[in-house]
Amino acid sequence: VVAALAARWRPLWYDELFTLYVASEASLGATLRALLAGADTNPPVDYVLRHASLALLGDSATTFRLPSALAFVGGLFAIYAFVRRRTGFVAAAAAFALPILSVVTYFSHEGRAYALLFASAPVALWAWQRATERERPAARLLTLFLALCLGPYSHYFGVLNFVPIAVGEGWRSYRRRTLDAGILGTVAAACIATLGLLVFARSATVMKQGFWASGYRAADIPGYYTGLLGWAGWAWVVALALAACVAMLDRRSRTEAAQRGTLPQHEVVAASVLALTPVSAFMLAGWVTGALAAKYAIAFVPGVAILFGYLLSVVENWRRSAALLGLGALTLLGLGRFATEALAYREDVPMPMRLAALLPQGSTLPIAFDSPHLFLETVYYQPQFANGRFQYPMDAATALAVRGFNNDEIALRGLTKIKPLNVADYREFLLRNREFLVIFSRDFWPGLVLALQRDGYCLQPLAEVDTTVLLHALPGCRR
Repeated sequence: VVAALAARWRPLWYDELFTLYVASEASLGATLRALLAGADTNPPVDYVLRHASLALLGDSATTFRLPSALAFVGGLFAIYAFVRRRTGFVAAAAAFALPILSVVTYFSHEGRAYALLFASAPVALWAWQRATERERPAARLLTLFLALCLGPYSHYFGVLNFVPIAVGEGWRSYRRRTLDAGILGTVAAACIATLGLLVFARSATVMKQGFWASGYRAADIPGYYTGLLGWAGWAWVVALALAACVAMLDRRSRTEAAQRGTLPQHEVVAASVLALTPVSAFMLAGWVTGALAAKYAIAFVPGVAILFGYLLSVVENWRRSAALLGLGALTLLGLGRFATEALAYREDVPMPMRLAALLPQGSTLPIAFDSPHLFLETVYYQPQFANGRFQYPMDAATALAVRGFNNDEIALRGLTKIKPLNVADYREFLLRNREFLVIFSRDFWPGLVLALQRDGYCLQPLAEVDTTVLLHALPGCRR
């Protein structure tokens, strides 16, 4: 409910608009053809789900973002089901609640594939857990196959969902001293099926050299944990530390749990590897993608939640009332923080709706956007600006030279295959226009402004609204 309200109130932003334009194509076939043509660069499942939501429930921001909310909740239930199979209710419910204290809640109302990426990891673990129990093997192996395909067909970094299952199954085979041909064959079949993504990945590879997230470092990995998990004021750290301390001090409960065999080692190993997804994501980026951001490794949050549930199961065995109290505090804190942020979106007015206050009355000068984000958002919210006067005059080569990355310029030209946009090459724009206005946003890395300063243009401020400035550009200045 909270995610749906946030989806209704929060303004759509640049990345989401790519998904919206592709998912809003007239038919499912047209949506897939747009992806194959390079209108956007992600795998197809997220667009297919949003296309279905828009077609069935109507065209609105809420219905466009609804698949994210459902995926987020589905991921929580997959975490719960995986932990509940081996523990009591309190421990499983705590694992369910922990992601609500993380930044993952933001992606529950964003129209991109990250909520699916979050959900696909615990869904795959749950399917693997059931497959190892060998009841109705054909149906469970088919479920495992589909669950493994869900991750990479939602987001390319979803291929990392194979890693915890491969390691966990390897440990299970070692302990059993035998291989499970059914599971190994299913994993292999899912790997082969993932090769179908290559036709969609071609458009993404052109951005590899100049992508904004190409400056990743191994030293950034701890920040992925603190950044995504520290959202609710470190309450989760306190809870995790208390659970760990109780688990270490209560030897009797640990001995009894071990005797009952409630936590199969291979499942603990798989959850631990999932919690280390930022490390495997760093390796994947170095070998293949050349780019990495914290949200690409979002699947580690379910791994941490599962381990937290395992720890709390020891507390539950020892002091169930204390575990219930901790669960209640976690849930209320997470939902309270989430609801507060959702309510704050009611006051948001998209910057394009306030641009009229910047523009001088009676001026007929061309208007160039420095920010590709503000340009595309303006095209969406103020379609009357999408005429020849309003342009984004930046090409990939110039952007790479002055800003250091050019994925936005490549992406916008890909989007023009399904959405008319006034994008132009930098030099061609200058040849056609000696004098013009520039809308500059301090919220984005400058590109056009840097290029104009480099080429001797005077940039005179005329008006300002929040972090957006209107500049008058004239040639003749030297730095």
